[in-house]
Amino acid sequence: MKRHVLQFSLCVFLSLVTFPAMAQAIPQDQNAAVIFVYHRIGEDEYPETSIRREQFISHINELVSGDYNVITMTDLITTFKNREKLPEYTVAITFDGGHKSVLENAVPLLEKNNLPYTLFISTDNIDLPSDSYMNWSEIKTLSRSRLVDIGLHPAAYIRLHDQPDHEIMRQLNNARTRFRNELGKEATVFAYPFGEYSNAYRNIIETQGFKAAVGQQSGVAYSGADIFALPRFPMTESYGGLDRFRLAANALPLPVTDIEPSDSFLTSAQPSIGFTVTNDLKEQLENISCFVSGQKKPEIEIIGKNRVELRLAKAFEQERARINCTLPLPTTGESYEEPRWRWFGLQMIIPKDIAQSWE
Repeated sequence: MKRHVLQFSLCVFLSLVTFPAMAQAIPQDQNAAVIFVYHRIGEDEYPETSIRREQFISHINELVSGDYNVITMTDLITTFKNREKLPEYTVAITFDGGHKSVLENAVPLLEKNNLPYTLFISTDNIDLPSDSYMNWSEIKTLSRSRLVDIGLHPAAYIRLHDQPDHEIMRQLNNARTRFRNELGKEATVFAYPFGEYSNAYRNIIETQGFKAAVGQQSGVAYSGADIFALPRFPMTESYGGLDRFRLAANALPLPVTDIEPSDSFLTSAQPSIGFTVTNDLKEQLENISCFVSGQKKPEIEIIGKNRVELRLAKAFEQERARINCTLPLPTTGESYEEPRWRWFGLQMIIPKDIAQSWE
């Protein structure tokens, strides 16, 4: 793959560390993939959910010029379930919401460059007579392409993490019925709107015939991770620069277990946060860095050989909180060697009644 020297001015939250030893591989590296999620393409009036067209073009050029292996979510899930090896630098491209701008500004580039992708739709939006969303005729045309997967959101693109089971089921049943009636098949991969889910929501998805589900917490997916809560790197105008795209596309998994809090739908605005890192990486944990949205860097405590716990500086104050932890891979110390990072992320939801303040 053609390698690039990263300009880290856009990623100042990561500090450079070099080591004399060669990078250490772990078993999870052999079947890992980076999943990207986009929403709108070229709708500059929505910078929080859109990426500029020129940014997206630069991502496509990177994928085409480099030695990336781009696959659909269906192929990725099949590989994970079979525990088969994946080529290094495997990437999946996904789009949430069924926005018309994806059809106009992304699909032609993907088709021209023979790049597979997965489109997640909310059937209520597709039913709307709207210029903002694709319609069923367009979805049907896309579904006939060998490059395209069509996955599912709830019928409405809404938050369901705090809803009762019967409402989640109503949304799922409505979406699956419309999907089946229009496309003549069942959806097998699900995407949580806004990346938000509770344990109860996740468990319902697992029982409803889906093979996998994806969120929007940053991190690298790998065989053995929770297949109904796979991470994706969101791409927006602020976080869609080419340097960050390369940084994420080159990332490797940071496998963890015993995650605390166990449910991303919180009951406390200042929860205990911790996880246990695979034994294969315990000797490197002194180099781990973690970052919390809206706060200064938390205090990190290593307990035993491979337990990481974070001490928050203050309670969460917003509706949504993100935690990203990265571990630099050892390098040879060559001045032009491109650093790579292991990455694990959490996205947590804070109910209004327990948050310290609300915007």
